Amino acid sequence: MKISQGQAAPSFTIKDVNGSTVNLSDYKGKKILLTFYRNVGCPICNLRFHEVQEEAAYFKSKNLIVLAVYESTAENMRTYLEGETPPYAVMLPNPEKTLYQLYGIERNKGKIFKSIFHGAIGKAKKGSKLFKTKMKQDGDMGTLGADFLIDENGIVNRAYYCSYIGDHLPLDTVKAFLN
Repeated sequence: MKISQGQAAPSFTIKDVNGSTVNLSDYKGKKILLTFYRNVGCPICNLRFHEVQEEAAYFKSKNLIVLAVYESTAENMRTYLEGETPPYAVMLPNPEKTLYQLYGIERNKGKIFKSIFHGAIGKAKKGSKLFKTKMKQDGDMGTLGADFLIDENGIVNRAYYCSYIGDHLPLDTVKAFLN
């Protein structure tokens, strides 16, 4: 079931990439960007992750918590992060896809085809160049991403379900949420 603006963000507890427990409720009082990616081997997801990381200083200055959910295993995510500056985002492996189900993340191979008409090939090339090491894709190729802006009270301010791979909530919208 899809999440809507104005509803309480579904609570969850999960282990991060390093095995520490993360509870969504621990972030009450802070603004959150909860972002769902396909997997760490997806070059288009890699591009988006780097775009979010480029805004880390600004997001940090505004006390935004970024929770990045991947279908990848913790092991594959640690390989992805090896040699990188520690990410600003809290990295959440979810190969069981429990959070994807909880937040109504769509799997739709037909919409994947639509990605070609929205610059997927160029984004994939750009994202491929950003990998420090070759990554295997360990997720569902039909998964589409989503972004949720959650306010200090745990209420969804914005629920954005991607229409194709490479479609995400514009970062200017995230910035406007912080002001």
